[in-house]
Amino acid sequence: MLQLNNIIYKNKNKMILNGISAEVKQGDSICLFGPNGAGKSTLLKMLAGLIEPDQGVYKQDKLTSKPVGYIPQQLALFPNMTVKDHLSFYKKMTKQKDREFIEAMSNALSLNEIKKKKVEELSGGMARKLNLAVGLIHEPDIIFLDEAFVGVDLAAKHDMLQWLRLLNEDGVTIVLITHDWHVIHHLAKTLWVLEDGRMVDQFSIENLPQKAEEYKLVDSPLNKMFAVQN
Repeated sequence: MLQLNNIIYKNKNKMILNGISAEVKQGDSICLFGPNGAGKSTLLKMLAGLIEPDQGVYKQDKLTSKPVGYIPQQLALFPNMTVKDHLSFYKKMTKQKDREFIEAMSNALSLNEIKKKKVEELSGGMARKLNLAVGLIHEPDIIFLDEAFVGVDLAAKHDMLQWLRLLNEDGVTIVLITHDWHVIHHLAKTLWVLEDGRMVDQFSIENLPQKAEEYKLVDSPLNKMFAVQN
């Protein structure tokens, strides 16, 4: 579905991604994990096709005509618009005609309960759920999430995870960035570990306990990050 081969990416002569090789297959649920400045957000944007590498090969199989779903950390919402108006606006903009999908998503994320509220009246968790909904309203086959769970309370997190897991079970591919181990345990199938722009590890979530013990012996920021995984 998506392939990266020996990717190099620089910003003002600073190496951001250094020799990244990886593959994303349909139905995957991958978490990009690592310390700040490791290159996670840059790699996510590259996988989403938003930026191009300076060197190396990026290949995207044309499996769908739908645009990808990209949910950034920054909210893509209008403060004075209601929840209902947001869904209507993005529905028209993306030419989405599947009312059943939008209704199912609204119910799963508990948006119908707050549809008359303006964004400026929403809690952080409610706003995050709406931000997720507008990013998925066109029913994408692959979803990219950059710290989409920041500041989300447990109830909102539960709704978001439940909906994303349902989509993934239906074959939707997910690539996300998060430091939240609750999210990782409940959504990710695979971890890609990045440090200083390099891919230092890739492993199944089933191997996390063993890997966490190994990283406790590593002299790097990853030591403390894996120490709190459970």
